Amino acid sequence: MTENGFLFVTENSGFNRVSHQLIHGLALLLVVITAACSGADDDIRVPEHILEMENLTVYSADTAPAKRISFMKDAVYGDSGEVVIGRMGEVAVDSLKRVYIADVGQTVIYAFESDGRLAGQFGGSGRGPGEFSWWIRNVQIHDHTLYALDANQHRVHIFSLDSLKIKKTVRLAENRGNYKELARAFPLIDNLFVRGDGAYIAEFIMNATTERIQRFGNREMRVNHYLLDKNGRITKKLLSYIREIRSSNGISTQHREPFFGKVFHGFSNDDSIHLAEPDDFLVKKYSPDGDYQGAFFYPLNKIPLTKEKAVEANVSDRNLELMDLLLDLPENWPVLTDMKIDGQDRIWIATTVEDMSIYEWWVLEESGELITKFEWLRDEPIEVIKNGYVYTRQTDEDTGLQQVVRYRIEIGDTDD
Repeated sequence: MTENGFLFVTENSGFNRVSHQLIHGLALLLVVITAACSGADDDIRVPEHILEMENLTVYSADTAPAKRISFMKDAVYGDSGEVVIGRMGEVAVDSLKRVYIADVGQTVIYAFESDGRLAGQFGGSGRGPGEFSWWIRNVQIHDHTLYALDANQHRVHIFSLDSLKIKKTVRLAENRGNYKELARAFPLIDNLFVRGDGAYIAEFIMNATTERIQRFGNREMRVNHYLLDKNGRITKKLLSYIREIRSSNGISTQHREPFFGKVFHGFSNDDSIHLAEPDDFLVKKYSPDGDYQGAFFYPLNKIPLTKEKAVEANVSDRNLELMDLLLDLPENWPVLTDMKIDGQDRIWIATTVEDMSIYEWWVLEESGELITKFEWLRDEPIEVIKNGYVYTRQTDEDTGLQQVVRYRIEIGDTDD
């Protein structure tokens, strides 16, 4: 069935195999016809493994935006006469539009008032309450409280936003020995997400390649999501998937994200989980308990991965050198490069386009229906979308000073 420029594809266990194949064949034919009639590239097709997914919605890539969007710069946070951030880490914003910036070099978190004035700092290096032993990760705000992961010590620090002082520290996954795949020292908790109900989702990363790793080659890295209660104890496994590919140059093995991309995640207000894969414009939705709910897909052109495009994208010199050494690089650039979910459960997706100095961002309803699009400079990444504002990271090329810049979002009708 088609409606409003997109195609619904659903599975039903009552269909026999012939009906099942006929439905997918007709669906693929309809998508191809839609692309051809809209003037899209004839090579754009829905991959068979995507078309076979349950509760799939396939949209036309040529769907016109229903709204227009614009941005107005209105505040700056970060490096100033009061503070110099050594190495800017993650950024969080509270309901009063105060901004919190992690300095991973000095292991502190700076707090700024909405107008950009420095309000204070907290954290520090160490192993005591509220101190970080190595790296500040996953800075998040819920219920006027800031959470920050100390991954090296398997704990999360919880700070009051009224006093900027530590409230408590929670040890994470101390019962991991009850779970066979987590019983060893590795894998570590690579990311921690705080749910609306105060529980946690811990993302453990592990090597998914079973055969002996060759001197040169790629390895798939799997992540397992486990649900933890408020006391940090594991209660159940939620999801497992390949998040990224890491490649070896014979000396070290690292994630070459500009080339391979990674799976992005986001959480809606009801704690539903959204996963966006890099190789296609495909977003999957799962319930808070990890049950698959459905997916949506846009068939976009893919941009061939070339050294010329890498230079245009301002890829680091080190990664440019590795392009000649690494084996099995992808044929194309990642289709999706970022995903954010705002307070209204709108999904913001960054896509790769021919002009490698920018990303084209799509703003979508949670169902996947297009609201609007806009272009944004690649070297000014969007960090947070909250309270009707976009917060971006910007670095002065001459001084190296880093700042977070806030823009007010204005969305209106296309004929305004």
